Amino acid sequence: MDYIENLRQTINLFLSNPTWDLLLLMFFFSAVFIYGLVVGRNRIIVLLLASYPAALINSHLPYYEKFLGHLNIYQNLFIRAFVFFILTILIFWVLNKSGFSRKEISKKTGQILFLSFLSVGLWASIIFGYVLVLNTDALKLAPLSRLLFSSDAMQFIWFIIPIFILYFF
Repeated sequence: MDYIENLRQTINLFLSNPTWDLLLLMFFFSAVFIYGLVVGRNRIIVLLLASYPAALINSHLPYYEKFLGHLNIYQNLFIRAFVFFILTILIFWVLNKSGFSRKEISKKTGQILFLSFLSVGLWASIIFGYVLVLNTDALKLAPLSRLLFSSDAMQFIWFIIPIFILYFF
């Protein structure tokens, strides 16, 4: 019951005063869903798959420690997120050009909706992971975001679930 009460309070708090992280989640979801409706299920799958190497490369870029140490917290988060999305787009483009994606005629809206949800969950886990690494009071996550993305176990789940789900698509 405590979980349901916490969820109800979070929803009421969000509706009265939306936070940056929940607005970001809604923006990501709507953007990926609309993109999926336009290009189809196969390209959403390629976009989801491109996120994994982008996150890996982004976490091991050598210039981060020297360069990001001179920036404030907001600039640090922006640079990390921006580089992640640029890497995702580049890897998506490479996979797309290499024939990894094919055009499809039928667009399955239910699958696109679910794959969009998985993409946004993975992206949010990565971006909010950057917030957690910064470990500051200036950037706080909403209770719902903390519940879904803040623990190591939840980040692991958001990395693993899309891979298992793609087996069935």
